[in-house]
Amino acid sequence: MASKLIFDPQTLIDEEKENEQKKVKEVISAQEAYDQLLEEQNAKARKQSRIKEAISMADKAIRETKYADKYGLDAWFKAKEKEDSEAWKKWNEWQDNTLLGKMFKTDKSKTLEEEYGDDEKIKPQFASYILDGTTGPIESKSTIDPFAGETGQIESITHGIISGAIKIPYGFMNLGAMLIDFANKENLPVNQSAVAQLDRWFEQTYFGNLMKYSEEKARENALGKLTEVIVQMYGGWKAVGTHGVKVTDKALKIFNKAYDGVKSGKYVRTAKNINLGRGLKDVNKFTNLSRKQKFISIAVGGGLAGSVVYDAENIGTFGDLAVDLGFESGEITALDRKKKSTSKDEATRMLWNKLKFSGEMGFPIVPAIWGLGKVGKSIVSGVYKRAANVTKFNKMVEKIVSQPFRGRGPFPEEQFQAMQRLKGKGESAELLSQDFLKNIDDIVKRISRDSQIVSSATGLTDGISQAIIKVINAGKFAVSQGKVVVRGFDERSLKSFYKSMEQLKIPKNEIDNIVSEMRNIHQYWGQYLNTIAKGGNLHPEVGLKGLVKIMNERIGDTLSTEYKIFKDNGLSPVDGYIVSREIKDEVAKIFQVNATAQGKSISKETARLQVDQVIRNVRLDPATGQPFFKYTPAGMAAEQALITKSIAKNITGGGRFVPDELGGLIQKESDLLAFQKLFGSYKNAMNVIANVTTDLAEISGRDRFYNIIKQAGVEQIARGERAIVYPSYNAAAKGWAGTGEKIIEMSSGIKLPNKLGDAVYTPPINGMFTTEKIYQGLVHGALNNLGSITKNIYYQAIIMAPKGLIQAGKTVGGPFTHARNFTSGAVTMVALGNVRYALTNPVVFGKALWRSLNTIQPQLIWRNKPGVNYTAGSQVSAEELKKGGQALYRFLLDEGMVNSSAVYRDVIGLIEDTQKIGWLQSIWGKMGRRTKSFIKAAQQLYVAEDDIWKIANFFIEDQKLHDAYAAALKKGLIKQADIPADLEIMKMATKKIRDFMPNYAYVSEAVQAARRSPLGNFVSWSAEQVRTNTNIVLAAKAEAKHPVFGQIASGMGYERLFGWGFTMAAIPPLAVWGGMTAYGITKEQLYAIKEFLPWFSKNSTIIPVYEDGEYKYIDFSRAFFYDVVTNPLQSIITTLEQKEDDPVLPAVAKGMVAGFARLVEPFIAESIWIGGFLDVFARGGVTRKGSRIWNPEESPGDKIAKTFKHLAWLYTPGSAIQMRRLYHAHTGKTLKGTEYQMTDELLGLVGMRKAPLDIYRSMQINIGKFLGRESDQRQLIYSGTLSGDPVTDDNKIIEQFIWANHQRLDAFNEMKRYYDAAKALKFKEKDIKAIFKARNRMDIYKMIKKNKFKPFEISDGYKEAYKDLAERKGIENPLNKKVKKRIKRIIKRLKKQRLNKDYIIDKDKFLFKEGSILDKMKDMLPGQGDVKTIYETKAPPLPPTSMPVVNQGQMAQKDPITNLTPTETALLSPTEKVIAGRT
Repeated sequence: MASKLIFDPQTLIDEEKENEQKKVKEVISAQEAYDQLLEEQNAKARKQSRIKEAISMADKAIRETKYADKYGLDAWFKAKEKEDSEAWKKWNEWQDNTLLGKMFKTDKSKTLEEEYGDDEKIKPQFASYILDGTTGPIESKSTIDPFAGETGQIESITHGIISGAIKIPYGFMNLGAMLIDFANKENLPVNQSAVAQLDRWFEQTYFGNLMKYSEEKARENALGKLTEVIVQMYGGWKAVGTHGVKVTDKALKIFNKAYDGVKSGKYVRTAKNINLGRGLKDVNKFTNLSRKQKFISIAVGGGLAGSVVYDAENIGTFGDLAVDLGFESGEITALDRKKKSTSKDEATRMLWNKLKFSGEMGFPIVPAIWGLGKVGKSIVSGVYKRAANVTKFNKMVEKIVSQPFRGRGPFPEEQFQAMQRLKGKGESAELLSQDFLKNIDDIVKRISRDSQIVSSATGLTDGISQAIIKVINAGKFAVSQGKVVVRGFDERSLKSFYKSMEQLKIPKNEIDNIVSEMRNIHQYWGQYLNTIAKGGNLHPEVGLKGLVKIMNERIGDTLSTEYKIFKDNGLSPVDGYIVSREIKDEVAKIFQVNATAQGKSISKETARLQVDQVIRNVRLDPATGQPFFKYTPAGMAAEQALITKSIAKNITGGGRFVPDELGGLIQKESDLLAFQKLFGSYKNAMNVIANVTTDLAEISGRDRFYNIIKQAGVEQIARGERAIVYPSYNAAAKGWAGTGEKIIEMSSGIKLPNKLGDAVYTPPINGMFTTEKIYQGLVHGALNNLGSITKNIYYQAIIMAPKGLIQAGKTVGGPFTHARNFTSGAVTMVALGNVRYALTNPVVFGKALWRSLNTIQPQLIWRNKPGVNYTAGSQVSAEELKKGGQALYRFLLDEGMVNSSAVYRDVIGLIEDTQKIGWLQSIWGKMGRRTKSFIKAAQQLYVAEDDIWKIANFFIEDQKLHDAYAAALKKGLIKQADIPADLEIMKMATKKIRDFMPNYAYVSEAVQAARRSPLGNFVSWSAEQVRTNTNIVLAAKAEAKHPVFGQIASGMGYERLFGWGFTMAAIPPLAVWGGMTAYGITKEQLYAIKEFLPWFSKNSTIIPVYEDGEYKYIDFSRAFFYDVVTNPLQSIITTLEQKEDDPVLPAVAKGMVAGFARLVEPFIAESIWIGGFLDVFARGGVTRKGSRIWNPEESPGDKIAKTFKHLAWLYTPGSAIQMRRLYHAHTGKTLKGTEYQMTDELLGLVGMRKAPLDIYRSMQINIGKFLGRESDQRQLIYSGTLSGDPVTDDNKIIEQFIWANHQRLDAFNEMKRYYDAAKALKFKEKDIKAIFKARNRMDIYKMIKKNKFKPFEISDGYKEAYKDLAERKGIENPLNKKVKKRIKRIIKRLKKQRLNKDYIIDKDKFLFKEGSILDKMKDMLPGQGDVKTIYETKAPPLPPTSMPVVNQGQMAQKDPITNLTPTETALLSPTEKVIAGRT
């Protein structure tokens, strides 16, 4: 059967239709998918737009509010009209149609200022210039938004916190995306990478938009930018770093245990060991990490923390800084910021940067912070005092850091505080005696005024003085009911005194006043004797009655002897002291008798020579108040035996005579009297009162001091701590073992000096043992660490004395300094958190100030009230003490709180260190009484200016403590018995002031030693600022946690912390903001002003001023009490502002260096005295500021005259420079071309002087510096290549040429900043042009104006010099054709350089590389510019061209075997030949 094939066309048609329908469906489906995708993207875009709009609206509302507040509502409406012409219409509709609007409806005919009475606001300024560079970016573009304003400090910091916080988790996501791109086999375009997709997604979220907005706001301000970085780094450390440390610690501990097991043969198998897990849990109990292992853990943690920091490229590395400074080694960790075109390459770049940043986080950043924290903790915690806790690290910190740089030095805290109280008690007694003397002096002045008697320089005639001495000697003490009482003066002595006074025609009422004062004096002496008796250290057989008997014998005798040879209590004999021949012969006879006793014989003339020698070398021992001298025994040469003889050894504590040992010089009491007559022994009423008072105070003070030391030692031993003193040598050696301290080797233990005498009194710590350093402190107080050089009298005369006198003249002798010293201290009320009382309790605040004024010394305007009868250890009412007056000041002296100005004590200490210099005492002795009184008053006034704020803060602290205890009692936190006595609370308040305000007693010995060096000015002030501010923060933290002083009861700690933080962080910026607001100055103009500041104000806090068309500035740092602490941060901020587009870390590092330099400048800068000599001799007539003292071409006579003039102005005491400006301001005359205003100069009294900004002169100076640098920079090109030695490296000149132009670019950038700054301050273009024209450098002016760079070129003269040198020396010319071509290429590239942009020359691309065919070929080709790689540029498409006609005859013939031309065969390497042959 045959089949039949049938063809059906319909089937084909149906199939075609079906296919068409499928295609339509596919297209529709694709379209639907596309539409859906588009809708999703649009939805995301709308969502993102809404987020941006919400943030933008909130931001605009904030800016408009600020605008209205700054410029007024009227200005705000006008600005709104410019922005929206319907603004008024909308405003009126709102007023008419809403209830709230009707409440605010105003008369349209009135302005808002008229309606609401607003003051006229500063008109807003809009700038339309765009400038490059400057200290901060001088860039102010015109904008449609009239409300565009500046971001404040607090706002910027807040946004920095927000942005940094969001970037912490985003950093994790970003790192994950990088790893995905790196692992992806496909090398996608960079915009399709996982990182790019993550960024696009995040930008559409609320947090993404908030991060971007906050980032922009944060980076408008240096503090905000810094805050953002700190938050990111800290967040990374807390999120990852700490866990990394813990894991590494555990891993290392397991390793240690396993390693120890292997070493001991006890290795534990891990396989199927069920006890292993349990053992690992206990690993911390058995293993400790070494210091190296702990360092590894910290470094690992730091590295992990760095890996998740999102903004690493913005933060930067130290490698970036090193490269910027020209160190090639910095390239190891310098970040690569050149973005790649593909995802894998870009991920590799970013991960490599992460690795570099993490490496620096691992070392040195985190370990450095950890190490500093550990050192600080070791210092603050006092761990060193516990013998059981001493580690090598603790000992190292103690030796290198703690001892040299803390106030107490090597002494334990208890001993140091006791020594300070001892010193304070002496000063208190001195003040008490001065009060008595002033009272008597006032009486004598009245007598002198009302009678014919003329008082002497001491305030007393000899007749009155001798009469007072007789009465004082007649006054007796007695014992009643176990206490010393004043028995008074017997009738016979009083009658004699009244009779002698009446003979001098003195009125009876004044005689009564003198007697009354003498009775008061005796009352105080009795109090001191009672304090000594309470100490419990009198010998039992002597007792109180024996003490009274001895003191009755001593007062007016031994305790009050003075010597005329030591005028004004000087330590060296005065010039021109004359002794009668009879007295000299009497002493000469003693030397002859002594020689006979030695079996020798000397003539009368030889003995007289010995007496003259004694008069010349005698000195006063300040410890005993008695003379000592050196003499040569008969029959011996001076160099063989020189004996030191002290008169004090011949007088017992009871005032009885004691002969020298056999063979000694003084054997009879008549011998002692002869020497006393030789030295001019005499008695003066004033000195009797002063000496007896201070001696009794010292005896009682030392007794209390020794009791405190003994008790502290007992308590420390009981607590297991290292003690100050031990009962035996073995106990002391054991307690101080391992510290390197040496125990005193005296067999009988400690033996302390004793003014009362061994028969009466024994110091309580005699016979105990301690270290040699502590023993010296017990005997002499804090050690005076004068080195061998500073002990040299010539060094003292040439360096120390002039330095001290000049610094004293500039401070104590300057009226401007006095005013600033007083006003600057007011801010301490804020820093200590005490200013609140001015608002909440003004009565307490006012009383504190008033009582302070009535307590400070000197009493120039009125005499202070005497107050209660207070001496150290006496029981008095705290309430009576707090009324103020002399009693309170003596109490504060006892506590070491006042009379401790760091600056004053610094300079006076230098003078006191040089007391051996005769000419210094001679000058002082020749001064008149009024001059001395004036100098003394100036010194006391300087201390008073410091004291007034200490006392005011003391009163507030005392009140705060009482309030805190009362609040805690009310809330049931404590019981009544827990509240200390009022006097104890007062002492707590004094301790706080000692800790919180500069106090010279706490200046470390290292700093005190620094003041004696040729370097440094007022070093103690800077050191104390660091100490006190640290104490404020630590105390505030401790108070915040305290049950009484914390937030629950009184909030004292948080209040103090806020006050300190506000003072440091807010007051300087607020001062700047106030100036900018008051004078309508923009941030850009402020930056511009900073460009023209003098060198000493560059890193200061500046308040800008604009008056009468002129710019001025106030250097706020000079008036700010805490500038030493805030200035380092200001330096960092200034550097961040200067380097706005640079990475943060390098800028911070530069700022820290500048800040540290400013911090240590007082210690290392040349002193004023030495600076003058360096100006003249070392710097050749040029000052440190760079100004010339004389012209080198002037005659020697003119140079000498100008030198003396310069040194006179430099060394003149007082505020000579300020007074000179004040005089010219008053007379209207100009000074060096500058006109000064009286009001501006008077503000200098409080440190707020408005200094004029001379832009024209500054531009002249800056252009001069630019041109001066140009010559030095040019020499960099040729350095070491024109010496005649062969130069074998072709790269040498090229490298130097590149570096020279880099330095030149820096100079151009700096000059451009000055140019931009001048323009920002509306300095005329024609004036700038004129300055350049006058210098004949219009070429530089034109380039700077166009923001272009003019590179160095090799001049024809230098080309000829190289050629001639090569021919003469027969060497290769280093400036050969190849080098010149390469330099030509560099110049061509540099002509494209723009100012204030990164240096566009990559040195490696222009240096010759050995064996590189590419370099060789490029140099063979003429006219080649920069050769870019295929990755750097894309070739444009070729235009349509006809096929070229090839001349086969001119083509290079190729070898048929190798397929290479002869040139290729000659030049290519074997590998390159293979590649070329295949082409």
